[in-house]
Amino acid sequence: MRSRMLASAAARLIASPATATAMTRSTGTVIARGHVQGIVSDIASIAEARAFASRAGDQSRLPAIARHIQLPSPASSPVASIPKRGVSTAGPKRSPASSKPTMNAAEPVPATPAPHPDSMPRFPWTDGVTVPGLLRGADWFGTAVFAMTGTLAAATRGMDILGSTIVGTITAVGGGTVRDLLLGRGRRAFWMEEIEYLWICVGTGVATFLAWPHLERACGVKDTDEWVDWADAIGVGAFCVIGAMNGIRAGVPCAAAVACGMFTATFGGVIRDVLMSRPVRILHSYTDIYATTALTGATTYMLVRAAGAPVSARILAGAGTAIALRKLAWSNDLRLPTYAGAEDAARARGDDGKGTRFPARKWADAVFEAMGFEVTEEEVKKVTKKGLFGRGKAD
Repeated sequence: MRSRMLASAAARLIASPATATAMTRSTGTVIARGHVQGIVSDIASIAEARAFASRAGDQSRLPAIARHIQLPSPASSPVASIPKRGVSTAGPKRSPASSKPTMNAAEPVPATPAPHPDSMPRFPWTDGVTVPGLLRGADWFGTAVFAMTGTLAAATRGMDILGSTIVGTITAVGGGTVRDLLLGRGRRAFWMEEIEYLWICVGTGVATFLAWPHLERACGVKDTDEWVDWADAIGVGAFCVIGAMNGIRAGVPCAAAVACGMFTATFGGVIRDVLMSRPVRILHSYTDIYATTALTGATTYMLVRAAGAPVSARILAGAGTAIALRKLAWSNDLRLPTYAGAEDAARARGDDGKGTRFPARKWADAVFEAMGFEVTEEEVKKVTKKGLFGRGKAD
């Protein structure tokens, strides 16, 4: 009982503000409130152990009892050792110049990682006049062109300025967005990181919606002019190469990188056509080939890369092939063949049956006729109407 009374009195004495102030003045060290509480806890634990040992009649057991109740050791105590009066524990004062951390001359400075070979600068002017920088400029140009054509397509369908601008923006960046989603691994859409693409799309869409009618009347420009086709071809060439580059940097196989190039160049138009409730252009042959040119450009880029050519040669080969093939497509009305006997269904989707068709169907017919599988045109139409498995309507 006497020990507990002494411990209580000592605890009250140490915990009082006056005692803490006096200790601070005498030692020159500020004692935090938490340190004072720690001292009180230590004294109470020691008093409890001493009282228990006294009741048991064995003072020699005090050290063991103290270990049993886990008294804090001096090394783990939160209270720092109190220096003797007049003795300063402060280290040597540092001048303002020496307060800053100094780097050892022997320590190597971490080098900036080199950019990936299949990449380009964020801005066209970053590295001067280079082929990757020109590719970035063509990317910006193609983004503006796609936004313009998408806005015009929506506006002529009766959409308001907001709807037309949204469709134009989706046409421009929708393909790259689909590509980034498919590549995965926490990738965000590229235009969320490089916000300049969003401003290019919105600015071009609004300007096209407001200014195009006046340009048509004053200058006679039309969206069917050949310069629009050339501008669109530059965008397709740039987009298919950039899509293949993104696939390479993501570590996907060669065929998947080629698909990324096609997605980047064409899937914005796919979403546009779906929103406008019209046949998807790259899935029907009511006009000249489009996705085929993007696939060819991306494939060319991958082949030239496999041959060990430098990145500038890869870019020029891939983009140049896509642009040249687009020129051939709109000049000669190149189209892909449709299914045998489905001409009426294709015509309902806008396919007039004209154009220069790739002769794959004729070659296949010739091969099967040589093997004895000759089928008349009437029989082909009959099978087409019934369906492949006989579940369609008969004549």
